[in-house]
Amino acid sequence: MNMRFIIYILGMLILGSCVQAPSYKGDEYALITSNYPIINVNGTAIEESYKLDLAAGENTLVIVYHTYSKDYHCTFTWQAVAGIAYEVTDQENRYPLTLYRWQRKNRLWAMRLDPVDPTGCPVVNN
Repeated sequence: MNMRFIIYILGMLILGSCVQAPSYKGDEYALITSNYPIINVNGTAIEESYKLDLAAGENTLVIVYHTYSKDYHCTFTWQAVAGIAYEVTDQENRYPLTLYRWQRKNRLWAMRLDPVDPTGCPVVNN
């Protein structure tokens, strides 16, 4: 293969993998993204969503963690701060899901900070 082509492909991969800064609905909103579907916001059932704008202040979300035989309905309650991005993921913690404050460090890296455990994760059998 041509060396220029390989360098071009590597450059495109690097640019495509850049961490995007979050965009907010407005000055009084926070953003939350989840690897699993959000099904309830502040006591109101919603159509499954993986990204939401939330009003600043106390928020309660229910997120479904799917496994082969069970669904865990994890509830998170926390004080969302305006202009802050949050992320819910399942990476190496004692609960199926954990909520983090998400912070962009630079164009290639982001950090997960201030973990929040769910208030509960009852199992719902499939």
